[in-house]
Amino acid sequence: MSSVVIFSPSRYSLYTISVTELLRRSGVDVRAVIVRKLVNPGRFVSEFRRDGSRLLKKIWKKLVLRERAYSEQTFETMASFMHTEGIAFKSVDTITKAYDIPIQYCRDLNDPEVVQTLQHLKPDLVVFTGGGLIRKEVLANAGAGVVNCHMGMLPSYRGMDVVEWPILEGDLEHIGMTVHFMDEGVDTGDILRTRRVEFAPDDTIKQIRDRFEPFMCREIVAVCVEYMAGKVKRQPQKKESGKQYFVMHPLLIVLAEEKLKRKSG
Repeated sequence: MSSVVIFSPSRYSLYTISVTELLRRSGVDVRAVIVRKLVNPGRFVSEFRRDGSRLLKKIWKKLVLRERAYSEQTFETMASFMHTEGIAFKSVDTITKAYDIPIQYCRDLNDPEVVQTLQHLKPDLVVFTGGGLIRKEVLANAGAGVVNCHMGMLPSYRGMDVVEWPILEGDLEHIGMTVHFMDEGVDTGDILRTRRVEFAPDDTIKQIRDRFEPFMCREIVAVCVEYMAGKVKRQPQKKESGKQYFVMHPLLIVLAEEKLKRKSG
């Protein structure tokens, strides 16, 4: 039986809960879930400097509203996906307790105790569901590596706001996701699969992002299972084939939204 360790950004991550459940249903041995602690002033300051007020909105959505953050839509959202799949766990603690999966909390996913846990468990893969950049020593002890699902099509769109940037640049064919191995760079690791995400002509940027989330859950699980069965091969990226994008200025987001409306009109 193939085995994984899951990295999680929060004990309340719907993404972590869903990926854990789908991996188990696929016959994968989830040997542990390693979760970043919520209370970390240094992390908050660092992310606030990068994201500004957007970080507060993200915290409100992911930690307070959670399923309630998703209004009823004609398409599948994270909330409706979990309902359809019968995933009712409210926290990572409850799903790990229900299935007797060891859970470990850490200040940072690069902490020495995380490396020690990986060395002890020896998983085939580490499945990343959020939690920041991963450093060399963790990568070296993650079996075949750390697999992430990036909300952008690699190698063209690395980094941040990779839904918004292709809209602003008029490159709607490159709105999609990539399952890839993480390395010490930013979204520069070997690619396993890319997928374009279809969206409706009248979608807003938020609605497009909401479409991504259930798709990402299914895709990262499917690709990890296929990779461990030898059905998917790694495709190295050429660093010069793409570029890294950074957090988009709020005024540019407004322009991207307007451009999206004009395209739909």
